[in-house]
Amino acid sequence: MRWSALWLPMTFLLAIPESKGQATYEFGFSLNPTAQGGLHALFIYNVKDGVVLGSIPMRSDFFVLQASGLMESKANLESIDLFDTYGIRDCGVWAANGMIDANLDCLPLKDIWKLRYKNGMGAQEGTGWASEEFRPSDRQQVILQFYRPAQYDQWHGPYFGKDAFRLLRDMQDPAWVDTYQNGG
Repeated sequence: MRWSALWLPMTFLLAIPESKGQATYEFGFSLNPTAQGGLHALFIYNVKDGVVLGSIPMRSDFFVLQASGLMESKANLESIDLFDTYGIRDCGVWAANGMIDANLDCLPLKDIWKLRYKNGMGAQEGTGWASEEFRPSDRQQVILQFYRPAQYDQWHGPYFGKDAFRLLRDMQDPAWVDTYQNGG
């Protein structure tokens, strides 16, 4: 009798679902325009178990400095060059002639708007990759789904962590851009 009285509360405690992990900070972006006229937004997202709990907006130059490990960041505690880690060219840090330099003019970050828009509407020069004027086509939305967690079914995002960097890397591949624009 004495053991059964203890067994019931212990069984109840064991049945309480535990959280999978601790919240982390991840670099990422959204395809939503900003109040300042930007055609996309960069963030540090607070993420737990694949769910965004909060976000801190960022300017492009700070995003590059922090993601490349040149500036302290809660999303890059080890100060590693995430652009190099994920194979993104012409962003972040490189060494040449014994000097270390940083490219704050990161083309993949500048091209994020092309995923959503057909043209830059005066805010950006050039032509976008979207099939429709102000949004990706249904086919393009399926492609974008591979770069964000399944629970986020809106093509706006958020895109964060390794999947966001994977998308930035893939955007540099002309074959990927052609498939995104024209089908494959």
